[in-house]
Amino acid sequence: MADFAVPAMKTIALVAENGAGKGFFVKIIKKLLPELSIVSVRFSDPLVEILDLLDKQRSRDNIDALVTALREAFHDQGILEGALKKRLQGIKSDIIILDGLRKKKEVSLVRESNGIFVYITADQRVRYERRKREAEKPDELGMSWDQFVEQGNAPPQREIRHIGETVADATIENNGSVEEFELKVKEFIQRYHLAEK
Repeated sequence: MADFAVPAMKTIALVAENGAGKGFFVKIIKKLLPELSIVSVRFSDPLVEILDLLDKQRSRDNIDALVTALREAFHDQGILEGALKKRLQGIKSDIIILDGLRKKKEVSLVRESNGIFVYITADQRVRYERRKREAEKPDELGMSWDQFVEQGNAPPQREIRHIGETVADATIENNGSVEEFELKVKEFIQRYHLAEK
């Protein structure tokens, strides 16, 4: 599918470890650019749909196990790329945000559409405290510090860090207040001219 392109929209790909603030970034972009049509697509959406079909919990462990099994079964580290390309071709918007890139092979999906890679980063302790307050997956409820550290050392999280550190066009640190993060997102919008239709 080398002819894939999204000519009329801007694409942003988010890569971030658990609790760094990907979802918050999406909310702030939508708040700061209310005049634009902005659609967010999560890389894990196809996996969640499969888990729902199988009547399995949408836990992080199940998502990681499923994607690992699919990659191994089909010998394809970018197994989600085809599903996401199909999904993107049907979307009409000014900006599309790809939330949660996890594998280097998925990078081509963003490069083909002239997308911007954004690495959202935060200290591990800050991310843990956020996850304690706002668990995103069922298996994050009541997670201990040791469990969080172990999860952060697992291959999927290590690869996320590697992609963020080696591929990202922009890095946004999210260790401070809501207002500080919003200011950094505003600077990102200006730097990449996202307010221009």
